[in-house]
Amino acid sequence: MNMQRKTVFCLIAAVILMGLASVVFAGQAAIPVSVSVGKGTILTLKEPSKRVSIASPDIAELNLLTPTELLINGKKIGNTSLIIWNAQGKTTFFDIMVTPDLGQLREQLKEIAPNDDIRADMAGDTIILSGHAKNQQIVDKAVKLAQAYAVASDIKTTTSYVNGVAKETSESSGKVINQIIIDEAQQVMLEVKVAQVNKSKLKELGISFLAKGNTAEGFSNLILAPTSEGVSSSTGGTVTTFGGGKGIGGVGPGLGSFDPLDPFQLGVSYFPGGIGVVLKALAEKGYGRVLAEPNLLVRSGEMGKFHVGTRVPIQTVTGTGGNATVGITYEDVGIRLNFKPEVLETGAIRLKIDPAEVSNIARFLTFQGIVAPEIDTRTVNTSVDLREGESLILAGLLSDEMRKNIQKIPVLGDIPIFGALFRSSRDEIAETELAFFITPRLVKPMPAGQKPALPTDKTLTPAEEKEFNWIPLPGSSEGAK
Repeated sequence: MNMQRKTVFCLIAAVILMGLASVVFAGQAAIPVSVSVGKGTILTLKEPSKRVSIASPDIAELNLLTPTELLINGKKIGNTSLIIWNAQGKTTFFDIMVTPDLGQLREQLKEIAPNDDIRADMAGDTIILSGHAKNQQIVDKAVKLAQAYAVASDIKTTTSYVNGVAKETSESSGKVINQIIIDEAQQVMLEVKVAQVNKSKLKELGISFLAKGNTAEGFSNLILAPTSEGVSSSTGGTVTTFGGGKGIGGVGPGLGSFDPLDPFQLGVSYFPGGIGVVLKALAEKGYGRVLAEPNLLVRSGEMGKFHVGTRVPIQTVTGTGGNATVGITYEDVGIRLNFKPEVLETGAIRLKIDPAEVSNIARFLTFQGIVAPEIDTRTVNTSVDLREGESLILAGLLSDEMRKNIQKIPVLGDIPIFGALFRSSRDEIAETELAFFITPRLVKPMPAGQKPALPTDKTLTPAEEKEFNWIPLPGSSEGAK
């Protein structure tokens, strides 16, 4: 009896193993067939087919031409299985791979980057871009073109190589892998000045950062307006549009003249003496002051951030009743600037500001025993194309403050009741305006082995050396003669 059970068990095990082996064999014996999207291929069979079946007809379409010829049309990128039965019931398995038309993709890549070596290959259902490109704009175009051939338009793992150094920039689900090496990464330095000006005083002089239409006074009455060549004379210049076209204004006087003028081009201009000259003039006249003056260096196409200020603790309460818990969160207050420069193929710099923000604590409020600050925030977002050395002005961030100005005669103005006869009061609204002055400049590293010249390396002329010797040194009452 035990022997019979053992025999039956062995037979069952043998059948199961044979079945598993046949499945594995069938899976291993699948014949690969590749076809491009939108194209077809003819599959020639050794034996006439009796029945065919495809797992995903939305990926590949079948047309039986003859019992031994089968037309396979690629409809969508992906993989699917094809099973064919002959008259005896024997099955043959095919692994159908529908891929992008890499030949057409390679031709289009050559059109957009004729001087670059960009290659496109396939790994499963993923397009892999490799090779070299001269700038980020070429890489972006190549990736977008490859995305049009892929299943999804998202980048799976975008890896860029700058001067042979790999950097993974993003990761999400998708069907394109970018491994293009950028030969020369361009870097942009932003010279930023954040200034606060007394708008009330400027209004008295007819000056505004904002030019409205063709009738308002512009900011050009503080500076030398740019000429079409980008250089102004010492007495004035012609206001021009960004492209170097026809001027939209008249001739502006030099720095220090506050006569009303025709409008200057809003937002973008070239300052021959630098924007610092303008701000210095405002500060000397008591019309403004510089709050921050950072210089920020960032690679083209990447995000740069600047924040100066403080983190204000804010008390928070979660839950109710006996389950309430008190916590502390922090809010950034001060000056914040997020920017993304991109050097275009034309040499212009596309600057995206998101955001330029100035915030401060206005007052403290008390609600149900909790003291919280009220934060005033002024924010601006923009995107603009500039040439190197041109300045972008972000203005219009206004704030008002009510003030009471009391004037009185000393002693007499302090007498009760009768003192009102010897004093006067006036309510004033003090308007301030915050402005961001942003000037982008292209930065290139010095060649290896080359050292920058130091101020001490300069050879003084006899006149300069004589003047230098008259400078008083520490510990001496007079300079050398």
